[in-house]
Amino acid sequence: MISLKIAEMNRFMGKLLKSEAFDSYLLKEGFLRTHMEYRFQGRVFAEYFDTEEREALQEEYVFWKEVKPVVFELIKGKKTPLAFTFTLLFPKDAVAEFLSRYSLLAGEDRPSLYLQIRFEHGMGHVVTGTARSTFTLDRSLEEAWDAEALRLMKLMEIAVEAE
Repeated sequence: MISLKIAEMNRFMGKLLKSEAFDSYLLKEGFLRTHMEYRFQGRVFAEYFDTEEREALQEEYVFWKEVKPVVFELIKGKKTPLAFTFTLLFPKDAVAEFLSRYSLLAGEDRPSLYLQIRFEHGMGHVVTGTARSTFTLDRSLEEAWDAEALRLMKLMEIAVEAE
């Protein structure tokens, strides 16, 4: 796990809310504090959908691109939010590709890879994280995900500083 300080918050917010940079990520949870607080739970309720739609569901959480317009509407304007946190998960197919690219074996374990985006007191941070269903002392997954997060930030042209 690493914490990355976002050097240019306006540019980062443009990538988060106005571009497709994070659209393939899944929203696990989040909150946004302006004049009031909004809470987001990204878990999909399959019972909401009819049978055909339910069979087409591939992910347990909603894609960021589905929630992004709502968040944008809540944030836009002249005042900066007091705080927010969004936990974005790498989708299942991207996790499989990531594991293959870094020659990591997951076995029965289906790890979750996430980025937690935090903003408070005028400063933004991206914190990497992993979650596994089995305990291991091997930290190669975490180290690879940290490296991948740095690579992704560079690819998206988001300036960050490791803390």
